Amino acid sequence: MGTNILCENKESAALSDLFEQLFSLLQGSDDRQEKEKLQKALKNSNNQTSYIVLGECQSGKTSLLHLLFQDILPPQDHMTGDICEYRWGQQNVQTPVSDGMQKSFLASDAMKGISIIDTKGIDQMETASLAKAKELASDSHILLAVFDVGNIQSPKLWDLLECLPHHNILCFLTKCDTISRTKLTESVNKLKTYMQESHITGPVFPVVTVRHGNMSQKKIEGIADWAAVRSYIREQIIGENPLIHMQQNNIEEIQTTLTQLQRSFSLRKKQYESDREILHKINTSLDNYIGCYKKTLSDFICKLTEDIHQSIDNYQQEIIAKMDPYKIKERFQTKEDFIAYLNLVNENYKIMMNDSINRKTIEAMKNCLHDLEILFQEAVGYFNQRENILALNDRFYGSLSQSRRQIVAETKNSAFLAGEFYQLMTDSSEDLFLKIWNERKKYESKVGIRKALSLAGGAGAGSMTGAAGAGSLAAWTSAGIGNALGSSAAANAASALAGVFVGSIAAAGLIGIGVIAGAFVVNSLAKKLYDPKAAGKMEKASQECIRQFKCEVEKARETINLQISSQITELFEKELSSVDGCFNEFRLSVNLEEQKLPNLEKKLLHTEELLHHIETMSKNKESLIE
Repeated sequence: MGTNILCENKESAALSDLFEQLFSLLQGSDDRQEKEKLQKALKNSNNQTSYIVLGECQSGKTSLLHLLFQDILPPQDHMTGDICEYRWGQQNVQTPVSDGMQKSFLASDAMKGISIIDTKGIDQMETASLAKAKELASDSHILLAVFDVGNIQSPKLWDLLECLPHHNILCFLTKCDTISRTKLTESVNKLKTYMQESHITGPVFPVVTVRHGNMSQKKIEGIADWAAVRSYIREQIIGENPLIHMQQNNIEEIQTTLTQLQRSFSLRKKQYESDREILHKINTSLDNYIGCYKKTLSDFICKLTEDIHQSIDNYQQEIIAKMDPYKIKERFQTKEDFIAYLNLVNENYKIMMNDSINRKTIEAMKNCLHDLEILFQEAVGYFNQRENILALNDRFYGSLSQSRRQIVAETKNSAFLAGEFYQLMTDSSEDLFLKIWNERKKYESKVGIRKALSLAGGAGAGSMTGAAGAGSLAAWTSAGIGNALGSSAAANAASALAGVFVGSIAAAGLIGIGVIAGAFVVNSLAKKLYDPKAAGKMEKASQECIRQFKCEVEKARETINLQISSQITELFEKELSSVDGCFNEFRLSVNLEEQKLPNLEKKLLHTEELLHHIETMSKNKESLIE
């Protein structure tokens, strides 16, 4: 058995898809009124074409429903109340009878889109049930009035029909196989006369509702064929696409809404493309800066390392030169004088090396910040040229436009302040540079660029740098001095050497380095070397001390190479990462649009196709349902 034409609901699925697709498109929009309207339309798109059958007891009402709908309903004895409404449901469920009525949900796809109300004899209904039947009949789309061919008077049924504002009434004469052709013609004419007197217009179908073998399926002269009855209902009453007709106003409004949405979407896309171009320019500037920065940083580290090596060589030569026991005896009257002299040399080299590193690092930082100043000035220029394509009062995307403009304004302001900050740092003296760098977090808070610069570097980085340096020195000192002077003196030597490795610029958060030997080592050397009464011993001790001192210097040199390279690289890269963070919100905004727009565009095209499909369905066959 094929699909019953009364149960076809393709238009319902198409409408539901259209409303759901458009509702999805409008989820992120500002048009709340349109969304509420679509929700209501979506709910109404699930409305069923409702049928109700009325007639006296034993007139064949339930049998007629089974034949008309081709047995999609339960057995005839299934109804326990005076009225039973059959609808589609996920499972077969029947509600208890309440005030004479019950509902039966059927898990059959054939029930989707229709509602069938069966009733017991109208002549035996209680007053409450009769009133309910009248209410349901007024709201139904199609009323099936059933008359026994032997009793077409049925006063209660006529009384009810006469007071109904119903235009879609179909009258059925049942049990027509029990009378002659002449009697059937008389009954049909008599029924039509009653209908005319009651101001009821509609067809009369003589039918057979009791099956005698296969008689109900045969076409008998004068008796309506069930397929013809179904075709009449579908074509003349329901219409080819009833829900489309019922939703015609919503469809027309959707067409208008979709046209407006297409325009807004086009502006949104242009706004995204404009912002993407700005982001592309900023990213290109950053990439170019990074490319130059890497080479500059590598050259700077290489040159700085060479300078440090030269300073270490000079330091080593001067210290060794002072280890001649005969010169020590000639020049220094006491051991304390010799110790004071060595400590003075130590301190001079400490100051000299740190000052050199300070100046060169600051100069390199200034060059870096000067380029960043130019980069941020360019970024401000890009934002100044930004087009405001998507209007603030846009029906669908006004709040999005406002949000994007706010993000752009904040990013632009951060870039402007960051550019000013870098200009100040570039033009400042060494002392001012160190002071600002050391107080950077406070300065950042005052000028309001905390969002622009996350400042992973700065004073915090300096303290970490110092800690890392001390730890490294402790490691090599424990091993080196421990071997030279004995394990008992190793811890004290490590502590002393670690202490002198904190330079003045390290306190400001940049790079710090000290001399190779600390006070403890100097004192140890002096004790071994200064003994005027035993020059021979001093010469031997001098050779041993020189060997140990050279060994410690070489170990320190390797450690310093790694330390300087890693600390300076970390310092510059942290500054660079903070620069990139200035544009994070704008970048995120553009990237989110990049992800959303293709999906929205697909949905928009699909919605257009659905609307065109529904318009085509509507034009193919005009619906007659009111």
